[in-house]
Amino acid sequence: MYNQEKILIVDTDKNSIKTLSEELGSTYDLNNTNDLNSTIDAVKTNRPNLIIIDTLLQKDDGFKIAKILKSDSMTSEIPIIFIAQIEDTNNISKAFETGGVDYVLKPFNKIEVRAKVKNTLQLFRLRDSLSNALSERQEQILQIENQLETIDQHVPRVYLDLERNLIDASSAYCELMGMDKNAVIDREKHCLESESIFEEVKKNGIWRGEINTVSKSNENLWFDTTVSYDLNCFKKVRGYIATFTNITNEKLVEQKNKKLDEFNSRLEDSLSYLKQFKQVVEEASIFSITDSKGVIKEVNKNFENISGYLESELIGQPHNIVRHPDMPKEAFKDMWETIKSGYMWKGLVKNKRKDGNPYYVISEIAPIYDRNGVLKEYIGIRIDVTELEEYKNILKNELDTKSKSLEENINYTTQYEEAINSTTAITKSDVDSNILYANNKFCELSGYSLDELKKMKCQELRDEKFRNNNTCNQIKEKLSNKETVQIILENISKNGDKYITKNLFYPILDLDGTVVEHLQIMYDITELVELNEEIVNTQKEVVLTMGAIGESRCKETGHHVNRVAEFSALLARLYGLDEEDVNLLKQASPMHDIGKVGIPDSILKKPAKLTDEEFEIMKSHAELGCNMLKHSNRPILKAAAEVAFTHHEKWDGTGYPNKLSKDEIPIFGRITAIADVLDALSEDRVYKKAWPMDEIIKFFKEEKGKHFDPKLTDLLLDNFEDFLEIKRRLKD
Repeated sequence: MYNQEKILIVDTDKNSIKTLSEELGSTYDLNNTNDLNSTIDAVKTNRPNLIIIDTLLQKDDGFKIAKILKSDSMTSEIPIIFIAQIEDTNNISKAFETGGVDYVLKPFNKIEVRAKVKNTLQLFRLRDSLSNALSERQEQILQIENQLETIDQHVPRVYLDLERNLIDASSAYCELMGMDKNAVIDREKHCLESESIFEEVKKNGIWRGEINTVSKSNENLWFDTTVSYDLNCFKKVRGYIATFTNITNEKLVEQKNKKLDEFNSRLEDSLSYLKQFKQVVEEASIFSITDSKGVIKEVNKNFENISGYLESELIGQPHNIVRHPDMPKEAFKDMWETIKSGYMWKGLVKNKRKDGNPYYVISEIAPIYDRNGVLKEYIGIRIDVTELEEYKNILKNELDTKSKSLEENINYTTQYEEAINSTTAITKSDVDSNILYANNKFCELSGYSLDELKKMKCQELRDEKFRNNNTCNQIKEKLSNKETVQIILENISKNGDKYITKNLFYPILDLDGTVVEHLQIMYDITELVELNEEIVNTQKEVVLTMGAIGESRCKETGHHVNRVAEFSALLARLYGLDEEDVNLLKQASPMHDIGKVGIPDSILKKPAKLTDEEFEIMKSHAELGCNMLKHSNRPILKAAAEVAFTHHEKWDGTGYPNKLSKDEIPIFGRITAIADVLDALSEDRVYKKAWPMDEIIKFFKEEKGKHFDPKLTDLLLDNFEDFLEIKRRLKD
């Protein structure tokens, strides 16, 4: 998504450098060093956006280099990702202590490497943007402070000290209440007695809601109220400001309640989707929820079955009730440090059943936050791999030639082979990939007989896309270098069905150390992959539904979010984004206006031009939408948070909320801005009629380089008929 950012790789392992170059070289500007002096020179002369350091170098210590960089103010802000060996927990812990932001393990998982590099760069770009925004915000606060003495007295407003006593009121408010200023102040805390209002202000800086009070004439008055801090330019709290909008009119209240009922109905639909999503996860995995201290709050039936405990025996107990004493403390320390930092932890865990027997699970544990960013609980999703781990332990412990005779080993080996062959698919091939042997499990999985397989090469079994992208040749090359290869492959059976396997390729050496054969061990994960695809598709449906709810509050057309998604995907593809980012934007862009669920109907549905104050409230939907989504670690919701926050920024820096300009605006925000405006202009809205197409084209030409990215604008105008075709296809 962001091209030609600079990455410095500090490593002496040629194979690692080659792998990283193949995976990252087409997207980023890469440079390589191998010791302390060359690294410092490279950082000073060609400042990188990210540094990747191997913990094990030939001359210098990777941690030493990182410490020196972090101690220098000129380089301390550059993020560092460490390269470590699998299961080397000491180095992984030391990586974070030295200032690293993440780590990748050898042998590399290419998807993991790309994702961690991309996420780290995106996170630090956002950090820099927030820093700039904070600087601008402080200037704005200073300007507001200087204008406090000249606040428009036509706005109904009151001022309270830190003890919540009224100390001043505007003329407009006194007129509404039918009292003079002294009488208003004499009412002390007046209509703001609620402790919860001020607790909300202390947490989030603002409270919005309805308040009922009594005027001098004993008439009940309803207000839409906003309560916020009164700050000086140094952000010191001096008291509170409350601004009121009279909504006593019964018809307005009735309309508001009617629209609120409609919104609640749509919200219930969305919650129904989420409930089904949770049910799918629970039925397909071993599921548990704990509080912030690790005390179990909820488990599913699968958890009961594998642990041997009843739900009533587990609820209220610490999660280490199932901890096996063989699990090292360092593993749990790493897990807690990871999830407390807001990241998902994944690893193999050995647990203990109620009857004392062990079981093994691949665990994914993630923190869940409430809408205020406060940690609510931890969710754990697990897959049972006990059978595979026990086979591995049997082979490791029972085939020890120091303790058993050759005859015993032959006997055991025969039985172990029978057990493994019944559950694991195995093939053997020569160095040219000609299949020499396949067990019954693989014949059953592939649909071919052993005689048929012996006439084939391994690559003939793969899905066409794996043959075309040179994957098979890459596997073969690594095996020739005596490397083991772990990879997930899509295969085609004899009858044309697709099946997906998790593969371990192992080079077999002769006594001279020469590779003579390739052993391939496969585990069928087709059902797991298909389930994951179903879960992801459900997530996409939930995102689209939430986006539609946001649009429905302001009477947007039924297909607005669908058209914005299609427009955004087409424009992203024309711009040259890779297909992964095109699909991510297509899924995220429907959420661009989700923040409107927090805007009052009196403003959102107003058929006339908004006042300056109303427009300021309307603009807050960008930040509200971002705050609703930003705590998720899911790529779709993270991208949706970025789109919600930036799609009202303008190329010339006059947009909101942060007045970003040009390339400071993320490309996802720039693209969604054009897609949203294109659909808004061409459709009827509550405050306007649809524009003719020639006027829309004229508008985009005039706003090129002002409101919109010039390159994106040209792509829109040059391919305008393609966008019209989408509009015709998705017409309301």
